[in-house]
Formats: sequence, C-alpha cells, structure tokens
Amino acid sequence: MNAKSTREAKKEVLRSFMVTSISQAAKEVFAERGYQGATLEDVAHRLGMSKATIYVYYKNKDDLFLHVVEELVASSLEATTRDAQAPKDPIEKLTGMVYNTLSFYERERDLFQIYLHEKHGLQVAPKDPHKRTLRDMYIQAVDTLAGVLQEGIDAGRIRPMDSRRLAFYLHEMMNSVLLQRIQGKAKTSIDKDVSQLLDLFLRGAEQPSPS
Repeated sequence: MNAKSTREAKKEVLRSFMVTSISQAAKEVFAERGYQGATLEDVAHRLGMSKATIYVYYKNKDDLFLHVVEELVASSLEATTRDAQAPKDPIEKLTGMVYNTLSFYERERDLFQIYLHEKHGLQVAPKDPHKRTLRDMYIQAVDTLAGVLQEGIDAGRIRPMDSRRLAFYLHEMMNSVLLQRIQGKAKTSIDKDVSQLLDLFLRGAEQPSPS
C-alpha cells in the first residue's frame, strides 16, 4: 500500500469512527429531549467537541436525525436477514423474524415515537436521499420475507401463492402492530402479538367449522 492509499485508509477509519460516535450520541440526545428539544450543541457537548465538527459529517439536525433512524432500521434489517438464513423450518424462521423485529422496535420505542410524531408526517421530496434509503430498506425487508415464504411454499408448509405478494401482506401486518406498540396503544405482550399476527396470517380469521 502506497503513502496515498495509507492516508486515504486512515481518513476513512477516522470518518467511520466520527460518524458512529456522533450518531450514537445523537440517538441518546434525541431520545431524551425529543426532536424539537435537541440541538446540535447538545450532541457536541456530550462528545466534548465543537458543533462545527458535526457539520463536517452532517448537513444539519434533520440530516443527523434521519441518519440515526436509517442506522436503526438497517440494524433491524441485518438481524432479520440473519434469521432468514438460519438452518430452521420456514415457519420457525418467520416466527423468529417477526418476534425479533417487534422486540427491536420496542427497545427503540422512544426514538421511533419521535420519528412518527415529529418527522414522519412532514412532506419530504421524492428524491430526498433519506426517503430513498428507507424505501430501499423496506423493499429489502419484503424480499427477505418473500424468500422465507417461498421456502415454506416449496416445503409444502404454506399453500402455493405469490410469495412476494404474501411478503407485502405480512410486512404491512407487522407495521400495523409496530405502530400500535410504538404509540403505546398495545396492551398485550410481544409474545401475544406475534402469536396472534402469525395465526391470522397463516390461518386466517375464519372460525373453523365444527367437525
């Protein structure tokens, strides 16, 4: 590796460290103070750096907040992908994927409450990079679910249907439950929600006829 390559590698390591450090501190500040109450000065003070340093890596508070949200969604998606690749029965995989997704967002409820209440309703330009990134991660999550559903279809555990269409249905059911939990409207345990969600998805709401 030549001197220029070495310098570039060191710069990239520094950048990665700074982005991670700022993002983690921002997550804590936003969760504690909300979007409106948090400032870049608060984040900088927590890290012992100047606000000007944050501007080297983020355009403004909005850019930083949405980056934190992206990182959390990406982390959840990585865990879901690992669950999908586990050597398990397809139904067991689905159960683990749904349970772990709900558990993850439950742990990060404070930040996602802020996103839903203060940011989600704001108009964002269709070409905004944050919007594109979150949309791409949504599609990736659907495709991951579709892969496991197709495994279930191939194994005869799920009746033959369009696996990607099924994945959209399941993902939207999960989003509905997540929304209730993030907003504090759910009074049931995660185990109960997962059980009911998968029972409805896999078996439907119709009462079986008496034999």
